[in-house]
Amino acid sequence: MPTDPNIHPHWAAETKSFAKDIDQLDYYQILECAQDSRVGDIKARYHHLQRTYHPDTFYQSPDEELKEAVFRIAKRVAEAYVILRDPVRRDKYTRDINGPDRLQKLRYTDESEQEIKKEAVVAVGKTPQGRKLVEKAMASLEKGDFAGAERDLKTALLFESDNESIKKRLEQVRIQLKK
Repeated sequence: MPTDPNIHPHWAAETKSFAKDIDQLDYYQILECAQDSRVGDIKARYHHLQRTYHPDTFYQSPDEELKEAVFRIAKRVAEAYVILRDPVRRDKYTRDINGPDRLQKLRYTDESEQEIKKEAVVAVGKTPQGRKLVEKAMASLEKGDFAGAERDLKTALLFESDNESIKKRLEQVRIQLKK
């Protein structure tokens, strides 16, 4: 197997090792960030790693094993970023990897998405007013408007003071506001 003269052999060996071990790492470990990292920090790590491991940079490399390793890393880095930038998916993923089935939950799957949808049905609200306010809060979250989401969730709790799901979402939004 030919090596690439433009790439330092130690870096190539580390990259191949990282690609080989990547299935044992959770998304936080892949992006090298803490579970309580801000979305902005996660985004910065994502961009740094994508520049480092972008497959187009290595397309002319004669080292096929290195090209495959870089492609595999870039793909998983993108997957990690997509999940961790979304507050709902991130919360579900974090709970999963901190639970008893960690090894089976290292990758976010369609099954995880279905579980979120089931949780969302319960979380949306029991009253028409509560549902409307929670939906409005979720739309605010998608836009990155954490203050608006907090306001709507607090108002929803006036209608559904016993809804644990709304309380939990409100707490998550408040954590994001503090960052």
